[in-house]
Amino acid sequence: MLPLCVILAIVIFITSKRDSHPVYHFLFAYLGFLVSVLWIYSIANEIVNLLQMFGVQFSLSTEVLGLTLLAWGNSIGDLVSDITVAKQGFPRMAIAACFGGPLFNMLLGIGISCTIAAIRNDGVFHVSFSELQMVLAGGLGVSLLSSLFFMLCTRFNATRIYGFYLYALYLGFLVIALLTESKVIKW
Repeated sequence: MLPLCVILAIVIFITSKRDSHPVYHFLFAYLGFLVSVLWIYSIANEIVNLLQMFGVQFSLSTEVLGLTLLAWGNSIGDLVSDITVAKQGFPRMAIAACFGGPLFNMLLGIGISCTIAAIRNDGVFHVSFSELQMVLAGGLGVSLLSSLFFMLCTRFNATRIYGFYLYALYLGFLVIALLTESKVIKW
């Protein structure tokens, strides 16, 4: 990789002039974008590997890691941007972003990765199923259906009660999932 970089640096040095941009100057933007994507990909992989190491060290399953540490880390950016949008006077846009952003990421991320996995395995995609995954799916279903019901009943006015309800729902869901993982609750 280093020899390629040295060769490209020499070519750019020879073909560039101090008073004008080279003909291929627009390619630097694409190259910068590609390099930033590679950095983000590399750093994200290292963070996930670090969290998996914590999971191995503390005997946590990948489901619990995904439910807690990875989910919290993945949601911080959405939290900050949604609070900023709401404080700027667009609460409906913030609420729509709370549901729309993760939904888009989930559908696109899971859809593309499952499609690639199915293509690699001759059109077959194996899904494992455990008690904890049943709890996770049930918690998601309860959260979405109760949010739909609450929003319809309040004519889409999100109140503090709704916020406290969601915190309580997540806390209860987290406790049930952790108790299921530690085999205290058996389904």
